[in-house]
Amino acid sequence: MSKLVSRIEKISRGSPAPMGFGAAARASRTPAMALIGLLSSKAPNDAKVLADLDADGALLIDLDTDGDFDSLSEALASVPWGVNSEDLDAETSDALVQKGCDFFLVTPDSATVEAAKDDRAAFILSLPTDAKDGFLRALEDLPIAAAFTSLADGGPLTLQSLINVASLRTMFDKYLFVQVPPDLSSKELESLLHVGVDALVVDAGNASEDSLKTLKQRLIDLPRQRKPRSERASAVLPTGLRSGNAHPAHEDE
Repeated sequence: MSKLVSRIEKISRGSPAPMGFGAAARASRTPAMALIGLLSSKAPNDAKVLADLDADGALLIDLDTDGDFDSLSEALASVPWGVNSEDLDAETSDALVQKGCDFFLVTPDSATVEAAKDDRAAFILSLPTDAKDGFLRALEDLPIAAAFTSLADGGPLTLQSLINVASLRTMFDKYLFVQVPPDLSSKELESLLHVGVDALVVDAGNASEDSLKTLKQRLIDLPRQRKPRSERASAVLPTGLRSGNAHPAHEDE
């Protein structure tokens, strides 16, 4: 099973209130959302920053399949790493998994079904910007762990951004990953949490170490008030639609 998915499952369950006082108690708290850093495989310093931060994952955007995976794994220490892949078949995914790859970010037409059925790694589907309702509802039956969209277009988070994310959240019960700028405020983070975001993706190569540390601390300090994923899904999707029956029979019939 993917280590990244295991971490997100732990985060979604939450953590018990810490006992005692001081830094040790604060450090034991589980963040409200997972944190994943985008980085280049040619930037070992960024990898070390993510490892020191205890990020939940590292997504490589320019991985050379013949590269030095030993030094990469060493730099990331215990951080699960994955690959942004534009062309992934079963042979390629198997080779990467054997070298330590834990998850893949793919597009609908870039990964084969055979590759996605490998349960040793998690598959995260990058959503088209023009995805229709029927497309989004179909995600529930696909062999993927999560869906991915981006809000990293600069500027503050707007109400329209929240509407877009909340609309996606109502369509499926998979985990939802959203790419965001690293300088979001606590209020902006709390809003994303409340509309159902499970993991934040930030560009570690274009963010300072201090901004990443601040973001991580804000995630730890956020109040955990959202509903469990199963309750959110049942609240937003009619039972008939979630079961594939668009016209459920009446009891009288």
